[in-house]
Amino acid sequence: MKKIPFVLHGFGTIARTHIVALRTLPVIKKTSFVPVLDTLVTREPDLHKEQAYAMGFEHITDSLEEALGRESVAAVSVCTPNALHPQSIHLAGKAGKALYCEKPIADNYQESERAAEGFPSRLTAQVALVFRYHPAVQRTSELLRRRAIGEVLQCKISYLRSGYLDQERPFSWRVSRELSGGGAITDIGVHALDLVCHWFGDLARIDGTTETFISERRAEPGSERKVDIEVDDWAAMNYETVTGVRGSVEVSRIAWGSDAFAIQIVGTDGSLIMDLEKDAYPKVHLLRGGLSHLPEPDGLKLLPDAKATMGLFVDSHFAALHHFMLRYIGHDEFQGLAPTLDDALRVEKYVDQVQMKECAR
Repeated sequence: MKKIPFVLHGFGTIARTHIVALRTLPVIKKTSFVPVLDTLVTREPDLHKEQAYAMGFEHITDSLEEALGRESVAAVSVCTPNALHPQSIHLAGKAGKALYCEKPIADNYQESERAAEGFPSRLTAQVALVFRYHPAVQRTSELLRRRAIGEVLQCKISYLRSGYLDQERPFSWRVSRELSGGGAITDIGVHALDLVCHWFGDLARIDGTTETFISERRAEPGSERKVDIEVDDWAAMNYETVTGVRGSVEVSRIAWGSDAFAIQIVGTDGSLIMDLEKDAYPKVHLLRGGLSHLPEPDGLKLLPDAKATMGLFVDSHFAALHHFMLRYIGHDEFQGLAPTLDDALRVEKYVDQVQMKECAR
């Protein structure tokens, strides 16, 4: 069985999600390969050493260069703040390691473009735009391919989170302009825009607005010192694709009591409705007749089975990393599914266009 040793760069919430996915893959799926937690790279190795070894890591360090210098390492999973991604990507490419990078590629489009263009094309690379792997999204992709609702007219997406409404939530890198590059539009807007582009292709135009409602936060828990917040809490965008699909995207990190990832796609013969927070199947509403059954696309094989589910969010991360490793060993039977560096650049360009227009107002 082929081993795929990973470096995990970062040890925050999303890194732990990657670790769960990698650790559970050989339990849930029978594969010709097995992921190995080789090295954890964190700013505080002494603090996390015992937990890292308990998770199965063989080595822990605060140096990515040291980790990538280990001959055993095959791939790196980048889970650091956005502004730190380019250096990690550069080092991974220089060391000849495969790259699995959290979104976005960097904190701004120009840095993302440089980082993506500098990564060797011969190496496997993938960005964690994981909702492509969501079971409802995969089933929707197949329904759209079959023109189940006719010619698509519009697509409305509303991705609402709530964790940043609390003004007592202290400052962190996710609300730092320097480290994140943006708020809701950068954090979750890229997911929504990627689904639009994944389903309907490039955009012909995009306009939008962003708003910061919580203008300051405590510098740290319990501190009386406040710091100004310059990233958005909410954004709304209108778009039209090259193929003529029109729609809107709303994203928020302050929608208390309204958490949802709601999608409505309307075509000439009906509509598809889903909430990716809870729906594994899109709801199909046809003008006439009905479907005898929903399609089961091949990509669903990448997900945990129904009895082994870890929840739709973690399952989607699991499937994305599963696909990344299949691509790494050269067994990719799911063409067009993996989110590439170019795919991520595309949506980051659209985010940049909205941000630049907003700054010019």
